[in-house]
Formats: sequence, C-alpha cells, structure tokens
Amino acid sequence: MEFSERLAEIQQLLGSYSSSVPEPTKNYMNLVESITGTGVIPAKYKELIFIALSLAQRCDWCIAYHLRLATENGVTEDEMNEAAFLALLMAGTPALMESIKLKEYFKELKQSH
Repeated sequence: MEFSERLAEIQQLLGSYSSSVPEPTKNYMNLVESITGTGVIPAKYKELIFIALSLAQRCDWCIAYHLRLATENGVTEDEMNEAAFLALLMAGTPALMESIKLKEYFKELKQSH
C-alpha cells in the first residue's frame, strides 16, 4: 500500500531527525504547527491549498500526508479534484498528472476505513 508506506516513511524520517538533529527538528515542527494551527483560514481550506501545492511540487509524501489531513478536515473528493486543476494552472500538466497518485491514495484511504 503506497499511501500508508508514504505516511510511514514520513514518520521514520522525522523520528530519525528527532534523534540526530533534535533542535532543527523541533524548530521545524514548531514552524509547521504555527502555520497549520488556528488562524484566519480554516483547516479544510489550508489542506486544499496544501494539496494543490503538493501536486504542483510533485511530492508523493506531501500528497499522502495532506490527503489524510484533508479528509480528516472534511475535504471531499470533488474539492480535491478542483484543487488538482488549480495546480494545473500554476504548474502545468505534470502537476495534473500527479493527481493520479492523489486518486490512488484516496481510493486506498477509503478502502482502509
């Protein structure tokens, strides 16, 4: 299962960094929390933005991670599909092709629930 493998790889990487370079890892996690925490933009919309950016940057790990958070925050498949087309406008056809992974990961996530 590629989706769950990607999530596990993220945890392993951050765990490894937490041990070997604890201060930068802590600073990174604080930055993540300060950006993704409560603010003017609701979490659902932040996750849609993250999905579009993840597709545009072609980051498998980011796609998997933000897909999980997006679904936890009530993002629908149709909303994710629309975000994929936002990525297309900003980063071209390769970003849209990344949505193949998004759809595969979404299917895998739905099957696991």
